[in-house]
Amino acid sequence: MTKKVAIVGLGWLGESLAVSLLKKGYTVSGSSASLENVLTLSKHPFYVGKIQLLTTKIVGDWDTFIYEADYLIVNIPPKRIDRIEEIYLNQISQITKNTSKNTKVIFVSSTAVYGARATDITELDEPLPTKVSGVAVLNAENEIKRHFGKNATILRLAGLIGPDRHPGKFLAGKRVLKNAESQVNLIHREDCIGLIEAIIEKDFFGGIINGCASKHPKRADYYKNAAAFLNLDQPIFENSEITSEKKIIDNSKSKRALNYTYKFDDPEEIFKVNTGKISIIGGGPGDLKLLTVKALELIEEAEIILHDNLISSEILAINTTAEKIYVGRKFGDRHCQMERQDTINLLFKKYFQQGKKVVRIKSGDPYIYGRAGEEARYLTKEKIPFTVVPGISAALAAASNFNIPITERKKSNAVLICTAHTADYSFEQLKCIAELLKAGNSLALYMGLKSLDKLIPKLIEVTGDPTIPINAISNVSSSNEILLTSTLATIEQDIKNCPLPMPVVFLIGIEPII
Repeated sequence: MTKKVAIVGLGWLGESLAVSLLKKGYTVSGSSASLENVLTLSKHPFYVGKIQLLTTKIVGDWDTFIYEADYLIVNIPPKRIDRIEEIYLNQISQITKNTSKNTKVIFVSSTAVYGARATDITELDEPLPTKVSGVAVLNAENEIKRHFGKNATILRLAGLIGPDRHPGKFLAGKRVLKNAESQVNLIHREDCIGLIEAIIEKDFFGGIINGCASKHPKRADYYKNAAAFLNLDQPIFENSEITSEKKIIDNSKSKRALNYTYKFDDPEEIFKVNTGKISIIGGGPGDLKLLTVKALELIEEAEIILHDNLISSEILAINTTAEKIYVGRKFGDRHCQMERQDTINLLFKKYFQQGKKVVRIKSGDPYIYGRAGEEARYLTKEKIPFTVVPGISAALAAASNFNIPITERKKSNAVLICTAHTADYSFEQLKCIAELLKAGNSLALYMGLKSLDKLIPKLIEVTGDPTIPINAISNVSSSNEILLTSTLATIEQDIKNCPLPMPVVFLIGIEPII
């Protein structure tokens, strides 16, 4: 029987946890206090409700959210506001007042409940929080344990790091920091998720678990190295003879009781693992509806979008929060192409190291005159993983839109995709292209509007047939799409009589079905 998990708080940790649980076969429901976040989270295939915990009541449909839940995960940290000890306790009390004590609960807590001490800290040590946030969390823990008893597990997590929380950014550029010799306590998001799933799978309820990486490097060394890895200004720690406070979280119980193996057990390795994501996608000919589903999903989740000139505003509008960087070129642009490509490559590396989700959108298909090969070679050389998502090329979209069968039984068994640079090819290359056309096959010609005066006479000379049909399609798939059908003999004059806006693709050797 499928188990249901309800998660209060689909934030940085909660959303990824929900997705992971769903993939493992659980039924999931989640909540957020923000309507904007609820709308954003609605892209996921599970219930998301607007639930707001006030000090006196729950605003939202708690009964629907918690309905038939086998497990409840409470994942809402206290805010940094006055009287948070009292406010946070009252918020958590609304959960205990409105939830059956028979529900199994995981309360996501913090190692902030522990104070500094001479020995490594285990779950048996008495919590002695020194900050109000720690006091608030400890009060909430006690309320959860009071109501749910042996059905509650307290998961005390160390400092959270992972995608969008790279430790190199935490203290970069800051000056005169204290506790240079103290040791860090950190845990990666993947291990947070792994521990929660292990608690459920092992049915470990009625206890306390510390979640933290096993190794604890010195604070100053660690954050300097992490900042240097991202090429950021290193933090500066004060020179002090005062011994730094000692606080080392022991995670041995989590390994023993849950049989859990940490994926990121050494914080030094954590910041060296690039968690960024590079996707080179085909944006198609421009029509939003011609995007692949995979391309659409990647655009929706992107944080950085590098886009070319021909990417439509409708496609760019899919994602309203990502940073959009124009890296394309227009006809007549004299900017050095090598310099432009070097800039794009550096952006790839920069944002990948920062753990960003980067989408590089190219018009049409990335590997059909999209220069994706140059970028793929660079990423491969730098050992940066990437994905290429195909797109519908303009020639294929034009053929479909105007019923132009570029291959057809007993008429054309091949289509050659080429550019107007054909006009500058050697005679032997041009002769082969023209012979293919002469044999009844098709040509799809890109970027040829300004070079027809060079190409067309050569095609006529080699084929000896000025009546070969040619179709010029402007702005393929857009609302102002135009088809001009002509012949090799008359195409230049026809375009003079009816100027076509760029971009234009030519389909040569076949006539539309009308």
